[in-house]
Amino acid sequence: MNSTRRSLIPVLLLVATAAGVLWFVDRLKDPQSSTPAVRAVTSPRLLPARSGTAEKPLQSWECFLVEGGSPREDLAALADLTKNYLQSVPPARRPALGFNQDLARVLTDRENLGDSALPASHPALVDGLLIDRWGTPWQVHPLSVDILQIRSAGPDRRLYTTDDLVAPNQ
Repeated sequence: MNSTRRSLIPVLLLVATAAGVLWFVDRLKDPQSSTPAVRAVTSPRLLPARSGTAEKPLQSWECFLVEGGSPREDLAALADLTKNYLQSVPPARRPALGFNQDLARVLTDRENLGDSALPASHPALVDGLLIDRWGTPWQVHPLSVDILQIRSAGPDRRLYTTDDLVAPNQ
């Protein structure tokens, strides 16, 4: 019995050492190459461009994922939709907003937002998530009760790389 335990000790030490080496080598990799890809769907169809008038200005959602629009304009439109919601609904009446699907749910809430709510048929909504023009879900990060940071993984579809679009930018 004792000889079996003694022969297992070197094997266990070898396994633990190999695991440590593999972990260390993984940490040395280029951080960009180890940045996880975000689940992506196919790129959404884009809304046709529209013009507002003094009598009927465009809603923020009408500027979100528009043909001829830019990713920065999409970010600005989503940030505006988010800001409108946060200003319209008092903190005590808001659900927790820590995930993309939470934000998607409140931005489509016509009861609280009326005509400024994102229509449920908007191409930015796929399977209950808000997606960017590359088909990647937006990341939502609460900074405080009244500030949500939203982030697009950008054209490389990888979060926390140099092509990400972020509002508000910290």
